[in-house]
Amino acid sequence: MANEIKKCAIISGAPEEDLSYYHSYLSDRYIICADSGYKKCDSLCVKPNLIIGDFDSSLKPDADCEIIELQVRKDDSDTFHCVKEAIDRGFNDIVILGGIGSRIDHTYSNILSVNYCFDNNVKCCLVNSNNCISIISNQEVISKNIYKYFSVFALFDECKGVSIKGAQYELENYDLNPRSQLTQSNAFKDEKVIIKVDSGKILLILSND
Repeated sequence: MANEIKKCAIISGAPEEDLSYYHSYLSDRYIICADSGYKKCDSLCVKPNLIIGDFDSSLKPDADCEIIELQVRKDDSDTFHCVKEAIDRGFNDIVILGGIGSRIDHTYSNILSVNYCFDNNVKCCLVNSNNCISIISNQEVISKNIYKYFSVFALFDECKGVSIKGAQYELENYDLNPRSQLTQSNAFKDEKVIIKVDSGKILLILSND
């Protein structure tokens, strides 16, 4: 079926103390672990479907699932390999867990993976215990049932005609420059916020303290 939603979770290896939020994302998804991300599955007593990595930061696991071993010297990160493999296998709804960590370069690389998904018409978000990062265009409706704050940034190029309704700080048909910080740290006024953009890609960050 052309409109079938195929869900995948990619577990990356960023160090995290709290893994409890994982459970709400894993129950109905095909699970791919990026390298040492498989250790998180072990601690959660969850069996992955696929493990991909060069295993330079962890031992190659003796796991009862499919394993793809990569070369250490390569162009793409382990997580990006997982993203590409997921798309090649037909998954069109991807969540990346454990991809926001203390290494800013790794986190930014994972944001670029979200952008790669967007450009290939695949829904994707990058999630940790306090944040959810995605890319939107046209119109998006967000609810305050999970996150208290949200920020929007013009990704790479100017976003034309940005409007925000139902928020503490609203906009109407505003051209948002990619260097602007005007739309950081907004909050909900209503139960739902509507974000519209006429052209361009918006980086949407939902957050809690």
